[in-house]
Amino acid sequence: MPFLKPFSAFILFAFGLMNLGYSQKSESLLTKKYPPAELQEDATVMKNVLLAMHPAVGIYKSRTYYIQLLDEFVRSLTDSMTEKQFRLKTKLMLDELHCGHTEVLYSTAFYKEVSKLRPNFSPYVFLPLDNKAYMIANLNKKQDSTIKKNSEITKINGVAVDSMVRYSKRFISTDGFNETAKDYYVQIGFNSYYLSLFGRPDTFLVEYKQAGLLKNVKYPAFQPKAFPPLPLGPRKDSLLVNYRNAKIGYRFLDADKKSVLLRIDKFSHRGDVRAYRRIFRKLKKNKSENLVIDLRSNGGGSLANSYRLLSYLLDKNSTQTLRTGIRNYPYRKYTKGNLAFKFTRFAYRIIGRKETAHDTDNFIYTIKPHKKNHYEKKVYVLINGGSFSASCLVAGYLKAFNRATFIGDETGGAMEGCNAGITPYYKLPNTKLKVRVPAFRIVHDVCPAITGHGILPDYKVEYNLKDILAKKDLELQKVKELIRASE
Repeated sequence: MPFLKPFSAFILFAFGLMNLGYSQKSESLLTKKYPPAELQEDATVMKNVLLAMHPAVGIYKSRTYYIQLLDEFVRSLTDSMTEKQFRLKTKLMLDELHCGHTEVLYSTAFYKEVSKLRPNFSPYVFLPLDNKAYMIANLNKKQDSTIKKNSEITKINGVAVDSMVRYSKRFISTDGFNETAKDYYVQIGFNSYYLSLFGRPDTFLVEYKQAGLLKNVKYPAFQPKAFPPLPLGPRKDSLLVNYRNAKIGYRFLDADKKSVLLRIDKFSHRGDVRAYRRIFRKLKKNKSENLVIDLRSNGGGSLANSYRLLSYLLDKNSTQTLRTGIRNYPYRKYTKGNLAFKFTRFAYRIIGRKETAHDTDNFIYTIKPHKKNHYEKKVYVLINGGSFSASCLVAGYLKAFNRATFIGDETGGAMEGCNAGITPYYKLPNTKLKVRVPAFRIVHDVCPAITGHGILPDYKVEYNLKDILAKKDLELQKVKELIRASE
């Protein structure tokens, strides 16, 4: 069970408002159709960009495979499509890159039009779990709950829930062949995903199980000003001492200060130097014997931050490589930020070393152990499907050096690395869709083989519905058990 957070604006806009079901007095971007010639031109620009710079080409499948895939995608665009239809078709194709950092977003104008509307939602909130779904809350306080809490939902407007869940997962791209990230994001976004893909009706017809019987209920749609945070995840830990800029919090788990929980929400670009210095100083001062690093739902962030954390934990030097096959962005008329890309190349050449092989530049950075307040005792790491990008760099290196015990679920990011560093957006000429294309391959040198999978836990944790609704923290409970057993 992921450590779930409230909806972010990105998730709402990227997935949640794709099918609005509103009638318009005049043609809008929600209903405007683009002719095949324009769609093919957009797809050709995208194809040329991907083949010229995307680091995933040749990683999980051959370059020949992607050339054929992209050519076939262009040829398949024989009918007019709306921006939404074209985006969904493009997303399904881009999933073949097996890259969680690659995304296609609606045009700015589309988002502006959408922001003026209030879409339909079901007042009942559904939680998917193992391809089933359960009612966990009612957003409409004025409506009596005909469907009782915890009831299993079997169909929504005639469509089987298991089919809805599986179909929603197809539009979520992850690194390699990972499935836990898809499960994680579907749980967060299901109440928008299924509506976006299957329609936003004015009336819902829901089939559900209650007391062993199949029942049906029909109710009107609900239009909240904003979809509220889901009432999920472990209870907020009020004892954490927080470094807000660094997105880091810590607390001692016992009165003797022998065990410390270090919660890292993201690898922030600010405040981490001070936070780590103070926290690891406290660990040394108190002779703490157990460090629990919580990377659940940490989507990544600053590479420098992740290097800094590893420097306090690794016992010997290790390298990490940024790899790119381009020296400038190709097709620069469709994108911005080439100067930032060149600066990043220059910066990594200064702090590391550059090696070039077959027109590919490798910028190799050495992670060195931090001499002052270096931590050498036991480390436990909490992970789940929301652990991605830079958090997988940290987890991957700790795993490779047998430096930590891992509890939770397989990470959303791959053990061998990801495609990131800098991720420019290319604006397609006609639909104005924005395609996010990574410029670097982040190579975890400690994992030379391509696995296609995330960091696996030493102790896998699974939640049932009662655990979720009781807001238990099973990963932390397991860590405490392990610590007690080692004493």
